[in-house]
Parts: sequence; C-alpha cells; structure tokens
Amino acid sequence: MSRSPEPETLVDLAQDKIAVIDESGRFRYLNAAAHRLLGFDPDALVGTDAFDLVHPDDVERVRSAFDALVADGTRPDSPLEYRYATADGDWVWFRTHVFPPAETGLDGYALSSRDVTLEVESRRRLETIASTSPDVLWMFTPDWSELLFVNGAVESVYGITPDALERRPQRFLDAVHPDDRPAVERAMERLSAGESTNLDYRLGPDDGPTTWVRVPARPVREDGEIVALTGFARDVTEEYRRERQLTVMDNLLRHTIRNDMNIVDGTAERIAERVEEAVDTPATEADAPDLGGAGIGVANADSADVDSVDIDVAKLADDLIDHAETVRRVADDLLSTAEKQRGVIDLLRGHEPPQSLRVAPLVERAVADAVGDASEAPADVSVSCPDDVRAFTHPELDYAIAELVENAIEHAEGAATIEIEVTASADRVEIAVRDDAPPIPAGEREPIADRWEMDDLRHTGGMGLWLVYWIADRSGGDLAFDAGADGNEVTISVPDADCDRGFTPAERAAPTVSDDRPTVAGSEAVSESDADGEAAAASAPDGGVEEIDASPGPSPGSTDS
Repeated sequence: MSRSPEPETLVDLAQDKIAVIDESGRFRYLNAAAHRLLGFDPDALVGTDAFDLVHPDDVERVRSAFDALVADGTRPDSPLEYRYATADGDWVWFRTHVFPPAETGLDGYALSSRDVTLEVESRRRLETIASTSPDVLWMFTPDWSELLFVNGAVESVYGITPDALERRPQRFLDAVHPDDRPAVERAMERLSAGESTNLDYRLGPDDGPTTWVRVPARPVREDGEIVALTGFARDVTEEYRRERQLTVMDNLLRHTIRNDMNIVDGTAERIAERVEEAVDTPATEADAPDLGGAGIGVANADSADVDSVDIDVAKLADDLIDHAETVRRVADDLLSTAEKQRGVIDLLRGHEPPQSLRVAPLVERAVADAVGDASEAPADVSVSCPDDVRAFTHPELDYAIAELVENAIEHAEGAATIEIEVTASADRVEIAVRDDAPPIPAGEREPIADRWEMDDLRHTGGMGLWLVYWIADRSGGDLAFDAGADGNEVTISVPDADCDRGFTPAERAAPTVSDDRPTVAGSEAVSESDADGEAAAASAPDGGVEEIDASPGPSPGSTDS
C-alpha cells in the first residue's frame, strides 16, 4: 500500500513561491520554488527580512500594506504586485496573496507569490504604446458605470483628465456637441446590448470650434457574457476639413465656369446674329434707276448708299470689337481662376505649420502687392501696426491681407480709401481691414461666417474670402465681417505669438520673413494662401453625427445611417 506524500513535499512541487513570515517580516519557511524562481537556497533565507529583497521603488508600498494587515487582520482588496531580487542581481515581478494566521492556523503570515514577469512586461509594453498613441483607447464596464482603462490621449482630444473620467465615467458626454449627444447615447445603449458600433461625432460647444472624432467600439465577451466595452476615438477633423475644401472648391469652380461660359455663349450668339444681319442686307445699287440723262442724280444716290453702307460696317465693327473684348475678359477671368485653383491645390497638399512672425512686415508686403496689382485703380491705404506685435500664424497671412485690400480696391466706387489696423490683446492679434466700398453681399460672407454648407442654392461667388478664412483657420484663428452702408470691416483674428496653442517648440520658432517666395500668376495675393478647409465647426452632410457601418474596426468609407 502506497504512503501519502508529506505535505511539505507537495508544497515543494508547487510552481508558486510559498513562504511564511512573522509579524516583523522575517522568513520562517520557503518552499523549493524559491530556488527555481530566485536562485536562493530556501534554508539560507530563513530568518532574513523578506522586505530586504523587494525593489526600492516598491518596498514602501508593500511594507505599508503588510503592516496594515498585521494591525487589523484584513487582507488587501487585491494581490500585491512588486519586483523581487534574484540571486544573480535581476528582478522578477511577483503577484502575492497574503493570508493572516486566522485563516490558515499557521504561526505566521502565509505568502503565495506567482512569477508574473512576462505578464507585467507585456502589459507595460501595451501601456507604453497606449501612452504614445494619439487615439483615445478606452474600456468601460457593460453599464458604463466604471472606467476600466483610458490612456492619456483623452485629455488632448476630450479635454478630460483620466482621473476625472475615472471619478465620473460618463463625464466624456459633457464634451460631446449638444446636437450629437443623443446619437452617442443611443450608440452606448446598443453597445451595452451587445452590438458593435462605429460613429463619427463632434466634440465642442454649440457656438464654438469643434473637433470631429471617429469612434469604433465593440463589446468584450467571456463565455458568452459581456464583461466590458472597448474602443478608441480618433481625431478625424482634418479628414472633414479636406472634404469641406473639396466641396467648396467644386462649387466655386462650377459656379464660376458656368457663369463665364454663359457669357461666352451669349456673346458668340450675338456675334453670329450681327454677321447674319450684315450678310443679308440687300445691295441698294440693284435698285438704281436707268442712267439716261440723270447722271448727276445717280451719282448723288450712289454717294448716299455708300455712306449708309459705311455706317453699317462701322457699327458692325464696333459691335464685334465689343464682343471680342467681352470674350477676352472672360477668358482672362477663367485663366485667373485656373491659376488660383492651381495655387490652392498646391496649398491643400502642403502642411506648413504656424510660426511666430512679426506682423508689420507681413502687412507692409501685403499692401505693396495689392496696390501694385491694382495699379490702374487709385487707392489711399493707411496702416496702424505696432512694430513689435508678433502673431503665431500661418506664414501666408500676408496673402490673406492682400486679398482683402485687392477686393476693396476692385469694388470701390472711385478711389478706394482703406484702413488697416493691427491690435494685440492678451492672447490674440487682430488685423482689421476697413474700406468704403459697397457692402460685401450677404451671399459672399454668410456661408463663411455662419459655416453653412455650400450647395447649388447657397454659394459664394469666388474663392478669395474662403482663402482668407482658411489661412485664419489654419492659424488657429477666425474671420469676422461687419458690412454696413459706409463700407466693410473684415477682421482676421489669430493667436498671439506668446499664446500656448499646443504646438511643438520647432513649430513655435520665430523665423525671419522671406521676400523670395513664389507667387502664382493672375492672383498673387490669394493663390498661395493656406487652404486647410472649413473649420471643424462645419457640419457633416447630414448636419451632425455620421454613423459608419458597425464593425470592430474603423471603416471610414461606408455609412449605414
């Protein structure tokens, strides 16, 4: 009959390190796993302080937890994780459960320690990845009552610290745009019910700039039961801006080309009509009477007919010259539009960041360019700009200013009077351009000022003001209009150079302003403006939330709403 093994033999076969320590923390017993895991002779460790081998960064936390257990006999809510020294000077991660004497009947505190080094290292690698990811990685309980994990990106995207979100897990809803919040709450309900979701929505206030995020999410199941909800939020504002830019450009170009070609078509029709009239006019000589003895009378009649023909030919020539001038002007406008479009596309492809720049040289250059391009139209331009004002702006700010000055000169009734005033506040620089031209039509400024969607029924007549807006937007600023009977005031607002906008030190460098940048023929003042699209405040085509097909991962190309 076989004999049952000794309990100590069974304990030595355990993969975990089993130990018993007294109230002071000294070892009374260790199983054989101490040698396998740490390289120490178990008997040699008996009588030594167990905390001497705990990593210096962990020892205070571990010792405090043990002292609390000794004081009141209550075990920690969760096992202790810490680093422990090995005989060869390395460290292993232990996850230790502590059992007081009252639970074991032993003369001391039993420790069951498992080597979780690989698990901890893997988790730390994931935490490192999560900490460097620009996406918000998150995990909640199925009822959204507890935050299980979120990385630091939540602060830059949602404006909420991880600690604040942990204290109130649904606080992220406060950051959602009011119009999109109901759709987000419905998606949360669907997730809790076991559906995967993929939603685009806005973050930000109802009356301010917003950020677009794309949030794919799915439930996590174990044994068929939902145990967590996980997903990520990605900033896709730039994608929406690009889409907005394409929409604006498409509408502007179609509108411009359609109008100009209508003019060309109408002019060509009038030319054809005038030529046809001239060709069909009957010759008066065919109706002349027999010469007989009335030679003088015939001569007089011929002279009158010739004079009439000369007048008709002269009138036809004048008409044809006028029509040809119309065609030439329209052709020049189309070429200018094409050149401007080329410059805009080049800028849309670029990613030049804002820089710290002196404003005075930018204004000076803008005025010189605008007045030079409009040399045939007189203008009185006055400038008020402190020499020391610096703005954190896109380097093409001067082109935006020049566009506003050119517009004022072009539309003025007579000699234009233009005032440019630069003012600096605590965190903003404002460049106000005032003129005495007729008010900018509402159809030109409202789609920009109110961020309306452009379509065939609502559009602006040109891309100049859009380019001014895009430059301000790319600089983290905005554009404001004040049109009245006495003229217009258009104000470009950009951050002050000392205002922290979250850009890198390299982006916040203060380079000198170069005078040798290339220009685009036909529209120097605006064609190289930065065009980064309508602000994030613009709505999606459906006016707000855009739901993508429900799937575990992002699928930006499809919709199911």
